[in-house]
Amino acid sequence: MKFKLDYLETIPLLFEETIRKNKDIVAFYEKKGGEWLGTTYKQARDTIEDIAMGLQKLGYQKGDRIGILSENCPEWIMTDFACAHFGFVSTPIYPTLTPKQIAYIIKNSGAKIIFVSNQEQAEKIIKIKQQLQPLQQLNSLQQLRSWQQLQQLNPLHQIKKMIIFDSNIHYPQEWIINFSELLDIGEKHKKKVSYTLEDEGKKRTKEDLWTLIYTSGTTGDPKGVMLTHFNLATNIQSTQSVTHFKPNRRWLSFLPLSHSLERAASQLNFWLGATIYFAESIEKIGENLKDARPHHIVSVPRIYEKIYAKILDGVSKSSPTKQKIFYWAKGIGSEVSKKYIQKNKKPKGMLNIKYQIAKKLVFNKITAALGGEFMFGISGGAPLSKTIGEFFAAAGIIILEGFGLTETTPITNATLLDNVKFGKVGPTIPDVKMKIAKDGEILFKGPNIMKGYYKNPKATKEVFDSEGWFHSGDIGLIDEEQCLQITDRKKNIIVTSSGKNIAPAYIEQQLSRSSLIDQIIVLGDNHNFLIAVIVPVREKIEELASIHHISYNSYKELLEKYTTYEVVENDLKNYQTDLAQYEQIKKFILIEKPFTIENGSLTPSMKIKRKVVEDKFINEINLLYE
Repeated sequence: MKFKLDYLETIPLLFEETIRKNKDIVAFYEKKGGEWLGTTYKQARDTIEDIAMGLQKLGYQKGDRIGILSENCPEWIMTDFACAHFGFVSTPIYPTLTPKQIAYIIKNSGAKIIFVSNQEQAEKIIKIKQQLQPLQQLNSLQQLRSWQQLQQLNPLHQIKKMIIFDSNIHYPQEWIINFSELLDIGEKHKKKVSYTLEDEGKKRTKEDLWTLIYTSGTTGDPKGVMLTHFNLATNIQSTQSVTHFKPNRRWLSFLPLSHSLERAASQLNFWLGATIYFAESIEKIGENLKDARPHHIVSVPRIYEKIYAKILDGVSKSSPTKQKIFYWAKGIGSEVSKKYIQKNKKPKGMLNIKYQIAKKLVFNKITAALGGEFMFGISGGAPLSKTIGEFFAAAGIIILEGFGLTETTPITNATLLDNVKFGKVGPTIPDVKMKIAKDGEILFKGPNIMKGYYKNPKATKEVFDSEGWFHSGDIGLIDEEQCLQITDRKKNIIVTSSGKNIAPAYIEQQLSRSSLIDQIIVLGDNHNFLIAVIVPVREKIEELASIHHISYNSYKELLEKYTTYEVVENDLKNYQTDLAQYEQIKKFILIEKPFTIENGSLTPSMKIKRKVVEDKFINEINLLYE
């Protein structure tokens, strides 16, 4: 295949270019003991070499799977780069997973060593490893069979070492060491060999396996996506050729690095010589934004939706005069956005004068909350509501929407700064081909497409057709400028009893604008109208109870009150006006506890498992239809 761009073909080649240009720039900032501590690119390079040398000294070889079970931190990325240089296959594992889910990935991938962030993650590994220790005495045939079954079912006997990033944690077991001990091993080994990190990196080929990333598993067991050096290297360079991120900018990282979008973004940022701040947690994003003053963030739509809802909630509680000023500014901002901002141009004339006043009165407060130097954000993982995109653009904050899957490394489409179309994810990046199948499914070809699912030829065959097109599982439309609009996941399409095909994602986007809604899924397959399962914002519901003088003994009882239902119902009417009659939800249930990873309702990438929720509340759902 002839490419439009001339690519560096492996991760070490991109890395070497970065270090040459940016060795004295701070690559990472992490907050420890209340202070932001920095690591320069040169320091990162030396640490990466020690990690790789240490793993080699411990006996690990090219092709060995290396598990990473950790929250975002510099050590995560540096371990990833060490693997890429020496040919180890990094296998990220979401830190929110349960021991059972972790064991599945370790077993399926064949990982021989695992890095963990802290004691909490270490205890998960210890717990499942203890379950498979050989019995001291096998006194009966039954004991022997039990032990053999345990060895087959549980993979942790293959884990020879666990390395803890937090070097303050020590365990007496020989198979557990901390990060500083690994670096010491690497430092000593490095002095005895004649080659360097870069020498080993030059041995990597474009077809070498870079990573195994496990899908979320919304409908079954996770599948290990095999991605090569060439998959990632081309995707980074192709994405940059259309997004034009500037080097040496600040980024705030808070999506899990186990998520393919955040991981690819971190690799792109590193290549550009950016400075990455690692957020302390999702809860502390607000204060970390003020510390880092980022130029960019990568986020899923839900974060932008929460900011939007919080702003509108604040406006609703302000005086009539302030409300009038806000909506005047919003109107001016929308006009400027359509004429100038969405085309990457600066406003002019009288409209610009009004816009500067609007910024001073309203919009500067929004940009200040994002750190004061925000340039534009990136959204991915799910469709971004058109309303949300237009609102932030009115404030002068463009959110570029991208599209892709883990299987596409991940980017296939990206919004262009000079042609922003809210509700659409832009055209394909260079060298990625796209077409729509007869049933509306989006198909792709390109250098970014995975090799296949690890040890799963059946699943691999299901997503590739005879012409080599990858079937994304998403439904979409392509406009005259080749910009893609995502409708929904193919498997999520609702077919009502009257034969209407409905995409629930769009409806959920519209209703999520309500400040009363935290989480929502829309259901209605094979029925004559739609219903919703809603997790409301508890603070708002309790606040409304006080306003409407609703008495209750428990939050669960409050949600069951008809008055509460009426208040939510009336609020949702405001967000259904643009929906067709058959797209509007007619009834809903309010549930007390949110969808979480722990209760099995969310995937590690924060997608709601529709079938799980539907099964869990099937009795309540059936009552709605009765």
